Amino acid sequence: MTKIETPAADASRVALTSREQAVGVLFALWMVVGLFLDGWAHDNNKPETFFTPWHGVLYSGFVAAAAAALVVAWRSQRPGAAWWSSLPRGHGLTLGALVLFGVGAFGDLVWHEAFGFEVALEALLSPTHLVLLVAGLVALSAPLRAAWMASDASPRTLREFAPTVLSLALLVALVGFFLLYLSPFVNDAAGARFDRVAAVPHDHPSTEVGELQQVLGVASILVTTVLLVVPIHLVLRRWRPPPGTFALLVGVVVALFVGLDEFSQAGLLPAGVIAGVAADVVVRRGWTALAGVAATVAMWLAYFGLYQLTVGTVAWSAELWAGTVTLAGLVAAGIGLLTARLPLDNDGQGAAPLAPRTALVADQAVAARMAR
Repeated sequence: MTKIETPAADASRVALTSREQAVGVLFALWMVVGLFLDGWAHDNNKPETFFTPWHGVLYSGFVAAAAAALVVAWRSQRPGAAWWSSLPRGHGLTLGALVLFGVGAFGDLVWHEAFGFEVALEALLSPTHLVLLVAGLVALSAPLRAAWMASDASPRTLREFAPTVLSLALLVALVGFFLLYLSPFVNDAAGARFDRVAAVPHDHPSTEVGELQQVLGVASILVTTVLLVVPIHLVLRRWRPPPGTFALLVGVVVALFVGLDEFSQAGLLPAGVIAGVAADVVVRRGWTALAGVAATVAMWLAYFGLYQLTVGTVAWSAELWAGTVTLAGLVAAGIGLLTARLPLDNDGQGAAPLAPRTALVADQAVAARMAR
């Protein structure tokens, strides 16, 4: 695989240490668990106030993360240097995101006092919650950003690479949380049944609840495919990951999704590990462009199979579930092509761009005059 060139580091700035990255992952896990507990509380009609135990877990994680970030900033200071010039690379962005998160949390309190508490889908689309999403993504990405900017060679073992993988997994889970209405691990997609009556006209878009549930299921599988395949290829763009990387990455994300519904579909948990192992095997054989396809096809075949065995009967027809798996695989293949390296020319500088048609016509006209 072609090595990715990283920007030259500012020699006057240090990077986050391995220990600081691990602490960042720990606090990210703390906050994500608090967020998922809050989502569980909304789904189970728990008391709707701002001061709840699940909010306490979420915001205490934020306080701990902010305190740790301030300690890192304080310890990095050098005598006679401006405080911002002594920060570790990328740490200023982390501090700014934590400030934005605090502003979003205060805004969320004000929003609840003014407009009440959100119900169901509203909670995932509330403007103040989306501010918290953006701030959380930037702040919690600190360990991943530090690893990305490091000039070290690719990790040799999964233990060495685990903090980076877990950081990415938590970021994917955070995005996925705000897309839970399009998650087949939550909306029981495979159990939606639709039996068309031949004598009854069929409208498009459908007004049949059963078919609309199946449409939601197909959309959920496609969105989740993008959510999982993009980080797989992101890792492959930067590193040569050790064996087990994708089993850990996808397995953690799927476990968090299944856990949001109190593990009522716990039988689906192996689907994430199976998908990750498939990607690991393909990468080990050198077929990195197909890693997302392998993970996708393995994931959804395992999903339908495990659903049938452990959750309930798959209500979809063979055409529907097999076609959805195929379509998801094609989506993954498209993502793989978008992130693949383009062929290089003989000088190794990449293929020369095609000349615009107007420039080509002008060149031909000049050549014709010279020939006369």
